[in-house]
Amino acid sequence: MVISSAPTQKKSKLQQDESAQEKDYRFMTALERGLSVLRIFPPGNRPLGNAEIAKAVGLPKATVTRITFTLTKLGYLRYDTERRKYQLGPGVLSLGYNVLAQMEIRDTARSMMRELADYADASIYLAVPDGTDMVYVEACRAPTSMVIRLGVGSRVPMAQTSIGRCYLAALPKIEREKLLERIAKTYPKTAWTRVRKEALGEIAAAEKRGYAVTIGGWISESNSAGCVIRRGDGYPVYAINVGGLASLVNERRIHSDLGPRLVKLARQIEKAAISLD
Repeated sequence: MVISSAPTQKKSKLQQDESAQEKDYRFMTALERGLSVLRIFPPGNRPLGNAEIAKAVGLPKATVTRITFTLTKLGYLRYDTERRKYQLGPGVLSLGYNVLAQMEIRDTARSMMRELADYADASIYLAVPDGTDMVYVEACRAPTSMVIRLGVGSRVPMAQTSIGRCYLAALPKIEREKLLERIAKTYPKTAWTRVRKEALGEIAAAEKRGYAVTIGGWISESNSAGCVIRRGDGYPVYAINVGGLASLVNERRIHSDLGPRLVKLARQIEKAAISLD
């Protein structure tokens, strides 16, 4: 367990997670630290140095240096000798591919997602929850879609996006409250007060209408709607959203057209997924 050099310094999210897990003898902190390093690399795989990584994960630079050396030896990171920075390596790609290959729902949903993307002139994403984020596992975009193009593997914040808020809305209340407590630790206190208020308002609305909405917010020039996809017993396992430029995907169009279409699409995917089991 990391001991802060400054006793009054606030613990990082990783240190808080370690404190919560330390009572369980089965939990391997060293492995958690290694995985946390892999998770912080941004979309586009921008190179990061040990100092940047250490700051992002809240660990001493010396510890991070050992972790990155090991991950490089194993093929999960690549070291750029000129810039003296790291990027994700082929080993990560092979792990991700194996996970995606097991998700038959992607093949089932793709054609239906494409149809809605073309109709809406927007982007459609399928995602799974991972910690406090949602991770995209399938993407379909209209040729004219001009919003930031996130791809498979991209992470988006659960509390600030329609695809995350619809998932939160579908969780059992106690489970949702525990997850929101975890999410709160990833935000500065003042920022979380605002994010929490917005998220709770939309979660309540999503429980009634069947889909969540984000107007601006995480990506200021875009709007989106998200709907959960449940497994046979009703538990939420995936989420899907439709999003695009605010000028095309405006709030009125979401509620009168795209939101209901998205709910219908989610139910169709659920039905098709059950037949795969």
